[in-house]
Amino acid sequence: MLSQETITLVKSSYKAVTDARPELFEDFYTRLFVIAPEVRDLFPNRPREQAVKLEAMLQLALSSLDAPEALTPLLHKLGFAHVAYGVQEKHYIVVGEVLLDTLAAQAGDLWTAEVSAAWFAVVNFIASSMIDGARAMAA
Repeated sequence: MLSQETITLVKSSYKAVTDARPELFEDFYTRLFVIAPEVRDLFPNRPREQAVKLEAMLQLALSSLDAPEALTPLLHKLGFAHVAYGVQEKHYIVVGEVLLDTLAAQAGDLWTAEVSAAWFAVVNFIASSMIDGARAMAA
């Protein structure tokens, strides 16, 4: 379970970073495709279109962190749906790492050890929930 402090740190840092850099999610996909070019084919949309989808999903997830019992089924469904795109468990790791790196690069001094740990916990929660949904499809 995520602590209230973790949720607060993530929400406040997210707002600060995205307000300062609206292109953050496009930056994310640019980084992702350089670091892991093998995942490029998993994203049929143009990077800008994909960035809009990721931003919307992340905003929804962050706004729902206070009610994980409502968020978890949505993340399960999302993970279930990603199986059809060819997403594998190993992809969640690289995507999470690149997302954290992208946020850290933009956040600068705001990216403290506490903020980093909070984001790691949230990204891990989201990825784990999606993986659980994907595994349910395989069962």
